[in-house]
Amino acid sequence: MRYLLLICVVTVQFCLAQNQSSEKVKIEATVVNYLGIPVKKAILYIDSIKTFVRSNKQGNFTTEIPSSTQSLSVYSKTHGLITKVYGMENHIDFQFPNNIVNELTERNLQDMGFTVVAPRKGSIDPARFKEYTDIYKLIRELFTGVEVNGSNIVVRGSNSFGDTTPLFVVDDSYVPSISFINPVELKSIELLKGEETTLYGSRGANGVFIIHLAK
Repeated sequence: MRYLLLICVVTVQFCLAQNQSSEKVKIEATVVNYLGIPVKKAILYIDSIKTFVRSNKQGNFTTEIPSSTQSLSVYSKTHGLITKVYGMENHIDFQFPNNIVNELTERNLQDMGFTVVAPRKGSIDPARFKEYTDIYKLIRELFTGVEVNGSNIVVRGSNSFGDTTPLFVVDDSYVPSISFINPVELKSIELLKGEETTLYGSRGANGVFIIHLAK
């Protein structure tokens, strides 16, 4: 009976821990530069893992995060990176310290230990990339809303007139094709579309694939 009671106590404690780790906290945040001017499209990282949350034109974003979150970071290619320890606040202000920033790329963030590919529901574990012999087959399985016919890729919802080829950025360089890439060489691959491609201007109208190769 004593052992049964002990098992019940342990089970209850485990369930409580699981519930606490799965609880969500709603937060609001403001992101501004050193002059207090709103910074748009700053990307939120939770415990060094990229999310799909970005600040709007007013420099604001609202989202829910796990109550177990230890740190929050916002990243802007033109302003840099800010990381704050999370202490269960409901509102957080991020202000970049100055206007002198050496360009910080997502490749730099990777080198710092950040995960720069936001987890997607049903996404493929990077460890499984090597299971594919064809990068186009991998893209077909990894991304929804993408039509793949041989080496031709069309991102649904993008430009439907003229050339529909998406933009390919491999290790921060533009390339006309990704046929040369063997999936075993991949470190990460991400698809940007819609407002996410604003940084790339008209070149990103058909979607942008951001690819990093393993060193």
